[in-house]
Order: sequence, then structure tokens, then C-alpha cells
Amino acid sequence: MSNDELPKAVIVQDGKVPGDVPPAAAVPPPAAGPRVKHKRKLSNLLIDKKLQLRYVLLVTLLSALISGSLGFLIYKQEHRATEDVAASLGELDPEFQKQVSKDMEARDQELLLKMAGAGLGLTVILSLYLIIMTHKVAGPLFKVSMYFDRMAEGRLGKVTPLRKGDMLMDFYSGFREMHDAVRGRLQGDLATMQKFVDACAAAGVDRSGALGDELDELEKHLAARRDALA
Repeated sequence: MSNDELPKAVIVQDGKVPGDVPPAAAVPPPAAGPRVKHKRKLSNLLIDKKLQLRYVLLVTLLSALISGSLGFLIYKQEHRATEDVAASLGELDPEFQKQVSKDMEARDQELLLKMAGAGLGLTVILSLYLIIMTHKVAGPLFKVSMYFDRMAEGRLGKVTPLRKGDMLMDFYSGFREMHDAVRGRLQGDLATMQKFVDACAAAGVDRSGALGDELDELEKHLAARRDALA
């Protein structure tokens, strides 16, 4: 073999052969951003403010009235006992009597503040509890009214189930069965009309005249009905 037939030597520098195309720089995948957490606000629990706040306000006033009346009776009874004890100490040292009366009055004031705080806390807790409970009732009613509005517009899509913990389950199940029954009948009508259109097309019906216009309108109606049932 001659020298011309021998392959030329290739010089490797830094692990690269001349003519090699350097690989493109690896682009790291974009870092996933922080997951956005949806904060549940108190306003989200007020679906039907007129309905929910009416009961919340009523129960809040009743609880405030009851707790205030009981607190006033307890404070009055305690204050009367304080006066009786102070009167029974009339024959003792005036300074001692004054000190005892002052201590008992301070205790009465402390009791009054505790009862006011307990009544206020009870009112707040009952109000929040009622908002949550009325939310579980107002939610299903809101969904039913929404589907009624859609039915009035001719839209009869699928009815989604209630959330876990919602109330009025039996009522909502009955409404859902009624909605599905009406939707099934409309789907049956849609299938029957579609068969008629397909039969006309298979029979080669002339659609250049009035009959063709009516078939075109029927096909438009069928397309609108499919969208309404989607």
C-alpha cells in the first residue's frame, strides 16, 4: 500500500476532532413556579347573602339577647350578695369593711367582663357556624336555580353532583333525576330527527325547493340541540 493510500492522521485536541460540531448547550427546563394556593375567603361562603345573612343576623341577635339576659341576672345576683356581705361587716373595723367591699366590687367587675367576653365569643362562634351551615344549604339551592335558568334558555347539559358535606341531598337527587329524564327524552327526539334527515339524504331527496330549505332549517335545529345537550 502506497503512502497516498494511507489515511491521514487526525489530531485530537481537547477531546475534539477538527470539523466536529460542538453540541448545543443544554438548556435546563424551566423551573416550575410556586404552586398557587387558592385562599378560601369568608365571602366565598356567602353564596346567597340575602338568605344566609337573614338567618345569621336573627340567630346572632337572639344569642346576644339570651346571653346578655343571663349575664345580667348572674351579675345582679352576685352584686346583691356583695351588698349583703358588706352590710354584715358593718360592725367590724371600717377600714377592713372598706377593703373587703373594694375587693368584692373588683371581683364583680371581673365577673362582668368575663361574662361579656364569653357572650361575645359565643355570638361570634354561632355566627360563623351558621354561615357555614347555611352555605351547605344555599349551595344546592344556588345550583338548582342555575340549572333552572339554563333549562329556560333551552340548555340541558349534565348535572354535576353536589360537594361532599352539602345538605339537601335527597332534594337534589330528585331534581337531578328529573333533569336527566327530560334530557333523555330530548336526546331521543334528536336521534329520531337525525334518522329522518339521514333517510332523506339516502333517498336522494331534491333539496333545491321548499323541502330542501326545511331540511336545512332542521339540520340547523339539530346542531343547536346538540350544543344544548352537550
